[in-house]
Amino acid sequence: MYDIRVNGFENRLFVAIKGTIEQPEAIQGYNKITKAVNTLVPGFTLITDIRELEPATADVRLIFLNTMQLYLNSEMAIEVRIINPNNPTAAQVFQRISRSIGYEAQEVFTVSEAERLIDKFMDA
Repeated sequence: MYDIRVNGFENRLFVAIKGTIEQPEAIQGYNKITKAVNTLVPGFTLITDIRELEPATADVRLIFLNTMQLYLNSEMAIEVRIINPNNPTAAQVFQRISRSIGYEAQEVFTVSEAERLIDKFMDA
């Protein structure tokens, strides 16, 4: 399940991905994320919540890679990922994917930590 929200005032995208994601749902999620990113301006910030994401198949991981490439191509300023410290598999996969295309997301455990980190980054 994807939960995608845009905060135009803060130029921020929030994406939560939960459960087991199959290819058709991943494609729909990518398409929705593309529309959301197109409403933001370069320098937008991103919070990705993958605390409840189950391991994904190779075809779904490729869609995740394409999504991260979209963020880079759209000039994202920073991504903060909310991860589950008791189940690091999704976090490891996502970090491996983002590193393969040239960036590393900051990792935290709660939404409030993510928001504080982004606010601190934007004030710097």
